[in-house]
Amino acid sequence: MALFVACSNGATTSSEKTPTAVANDQALADEIFLFVISSDAAVGDNRLPFALRQADGDKVDVAPSAVSIIYTKRDTTSVKSAPEASFRQWPVGGGIFTTTAAYDSAGIWDFTATITNPDGSTTNAEAVTLVKDVSSTPAIGSAAPIIATKTGTTPDELALISSDANPIPELYAVSFDDALSQGRPVVITISTPAWCTSQTCGPQVTTVDEIRQKHGANAEFIHVEIFDNPAEMRETGDPLLGVESEAVKVWNIPSEPWTFVIDGNGLVAAKFEAYTTADEIEEALVKVLADN
Repeated sequence: MALFVACSNGATTSSEKTPTAVANDQALADEIFLFVISSDAAVGDNRLPFALRQADGDKVDVAPSAVSIIYTKRDTTSVKSAPEASFRQWPVGGGIFTTTAAYDSAGIWDFTATITNPDGSTTNAEAVTLVKDVSSTPAIGSAAPIIATKTGTTPDELALISSDANPIPELYAVSFDDALSQGRPVVITISTPAWCTSQTCGPQVTTVDEIRQKHGANAEFIHVEIFDNPAEMRETGDPLLGVESEAVKVWNIPSEPWTFVIDGNGLVAAKFEAYTTADEIEEALVKVLADN
């Protein structure tokens, strides 16, 4: 998720500014920015995570019921409304909103969030996203790519297959292809805890394990490292030595972390880009378990 940064070439106190400049500064401070967190949107139904931020980067403290989202394909007149969003509180602080969007064609789509303020006034924030004909990652309802993932249980084995400083053995106990062959749902998260650029991969693995502790008797839970050689990277301290794992190539992961819920028939039931809370992933898994 990109952030706007307001920059200044020199420190200027409010007393040194003209009234117009002070008013402009206040207008900027009051402005709200909309971030649509999506790098792999495609024609059809899509999870739509978004964030609302003030100019200084602070979150906008507003209830989901006070936020409405409309979206339209650029250069068209058809306007769509997203369902009311849910707010997902992050354990590391802050959080995002999630709802769904249904795109009927590829291209550039424009979004407007309307925030209803306590006094009844409204504030708008806008964003754009690119929608593809077909997503890069496995589509909802499609067969999950069948791959053998690395397994291990001892500290020495885990050090070779995970960059996590404290890897959870249960997340590496079974290979993905073997899990699928059992006909059980699978939650698989693909990330690199030690080298994650967003600093959310470690928390994501921990979050997946929280769900495992509740549903481990009925589903398999797997973490796949982004890099094939985490031990070498750790020993040298050089991330440029990283070699992409086969899972990244086969699943065509454009960013990280990504988490997928696979049903008992091996079909993708849900997928989540970037850090995703336990309750959101669990909601998808519970539906799959009920169907099974």
